[in-house]
Amino acid sequence: MSASVEGKNIIVTGAGRGIGRHLATALSKAGANICAIDLEFPYEYYPYKKLMKGFDLTNPDEYYSLVDYLHSMKTIDIVVNNAGITLPANSENYSLENWEKTFKINVTAPFLLVKHLLPKLKRSQSASVINITSLNAELAFPNNPAYVASKSALAGLTRSMALDYGKYGIRVNSLAPGYIKTEMTGESYRNVEERNKRSSRTILNRWGTPEDLVGPLIFLASDMSKYITGHSLFVDGGWKIKGL
Repeated sequence: MSASVEGKNIIVTGAGRGIGRHLATALSKAGANICAIDLEFPYEYYPYKKLMKGFDLTNPDEYYSLVDYLHSMKTIDIVVNNAGITLPANSENYSLENWEKTFKINVTAPFLLVKHLLPKLKRSQSASVINITSLNAELAFPNNPAYVASKSALAGLTRSMALDYGKYGIRVNSLAPGYIKTEMTGESYRNVEERNKRSSRTILNRWGTPEDLVGPLIFLASDMSKYITGHSLFVDGGWKIKGL
């Protein structure tokens, strides 16, 4: 048995930039057939072996068009629900608009995507759903109530789907990154004081990189983890368990 994704049909959301782009590219290089989904793709986005779909995750009607678009893929082996947004603001004045927008992308979209792709996942001999949550799924960070709550909800959805879809042989797990150097966290990383503060919270004394997520993702996607479901794998440099 090996940690291989070669030949597997994989959906990656939020694949136009950041962590999603890196993961989609890495999975493609590992031999998977990728359908990369994002609202839009940068001009310089060069796929390896990918279908690309401009897709609005907040529009329920578009999920039907996605299934039609994937007609050439008789089965879907893996769904990576990576798309996510963060809209930090003072909790005392946090807007309902930002709350609802965050939940639409971070929680409702993974629920709807798996629901619509369920018939194709059932045909796979090794179906795996991987929800990208966050260190925030278990720890509270200040002035970002919608993000913290939505990532916690996504971790709960992971457990719920694992229980409900296990009878079809579909595994559902979460991959929970700590602080990863991306466009989304760029402002904090460029601030030396903030960067060092976050580094010191980890055991390994550094920020993560998108590359640090590739191995754990491939593990959860491959048959190496075929008896693991409903689990949250934290890739956070030890932040969550660090005491004194």
